[in-house]
Amino acid sequence: MADKKIQTIVDHIGRTVLGIVKKDTKDSITLFNPVIIHVQPDQQTGQLQVQSFPYIFMEFLQDKEQNNWTFDKSAIAVSDVQLDERIIQQYENINNPAPPVLNEGSSSDGEVVKLFDDDDE
Repeated sequence: MADKKIQTIVDHIGRTVLGIVKKDTKDSITLFNPVIIHVQPDQQTGQLQVQSFPYIFMEFLQDKEQNNWTFDKSAIAVSDVQLDERIIQQYENINNPAPPVLNEGSSSDGEVVKLFDDDDE
C-alpha cells in the first residue's frame, strides 16, 4: 500500500470517501475503488461504530480493475489527513476480500446467493 496514495474526501452530499488516487488535476480527482466511511454511535454503549461500504459492490462489475470515480473539486472537500492503519486495513479488506475459510469436513458446496433473477429459468 506504500506505493499507492489513499486520499480522503467529503463528497457533495457529506459522505466521507476514501480511495486510491488515479489522477489528480486542478479541477478533479479520480479515485479507484472508493469506499464510504460511515460513523454512528452505538445506542447501547455510546461508542462510535465505524462501517465501510464500497461506492459500488464488486459483484455488479464485469471488470473489477475498471472502478474509477472522478469527483469535481468544486463539489467536494479534499483532506490531508493521515488515516489510522485500522481504517486502511478495513479499506483493503473491502476491496480485496480473503477467500472463505472452510472448516474441517466442510465443502465449498454452500448455497449460492443470486443477485439477479435469471431469465432462462
